[in-house]
Amino acid sequence: MTMRIDHSLRPERSPLSDGGNTAATAACCEDHGAASAELLSQTLDDATVAYVLATRPQFEGLRQAASQIAGLLVLAASGARSINQEHAMLDTARRAHAEAADGLARAVPPARARHHHHHLTEAAEVIRLALERATESMHDYAAGRRDIDTALAPLKAGYRHLQWAASALPGFELIDFQGACCAIATPAPSLS
Repeated sequence: MTMRIDHSLRPERSPLSDGGNTAATAACCEDHGAASAELLSQTLDDATVAYVLATRPQFEGLRQAASQIAGLLVLAASGARSINQEHAMLDTARRAHAEAADGLARAVPPARARHHHHHLTEAAEVIRLALERATESMHDYAAGRRDIDTALAPLKAGYRHLQWAASALPGFELIDFQGACCAIATPAPSLS
C-alpha cells in the first residue's frame, strides 16, 4: 500500500473552530470542495506564490504542534504517568506553535490567499487553546486521569482548519493515511 494525498477531505465544523461563530464558518466553507477545485485550477500570481513559499513553514509548524499535542493526549488517555510540564513532546509543541504563530503574524496574504490565511490563523488560535488546555491538565494526566476532551476538542478544530487551508492553495498537503500500511484493513468490495 502507498500513502496518497486526498484533497477531497471535508472536515466537520465545530463551534471551537471559529470562536463560536458557526454561521460565519458555514458561509465561509460551505462548499470547500467545489471552491477549492476551482481555485486550484487557476494560475497563481507572483504574490500568491511568494505567500505560499513564505507560509509553508508556518503550516508545517502548526501541523507539527498538533501532532505533538495529539501524541501527548494518546499518552494521557492510555494512563501514562510519565507526562509532565517538562515532557519533550509538550516542549516541541510549544516551540513549533510559537514559531508558526509568529510567522503568521508577519505574513501579508495577497487577495488570492486571504481565505487560506484565515484558516491558518484560526488553526493557530485553536491549536494554542489545545496547547494551553493540555498544559493545564498535565498534573491530572500524570495522576492517571484520562479525560482529554478539554484539549482534544480544540485540537480537532485546529486540524480541521489545517485541512481547509490545505484545500485552499496548492503546496499545503496533509497526508491521508487511509491507504497507508498502518490503516485498518477493510475488505475489498465484492465484484459479484
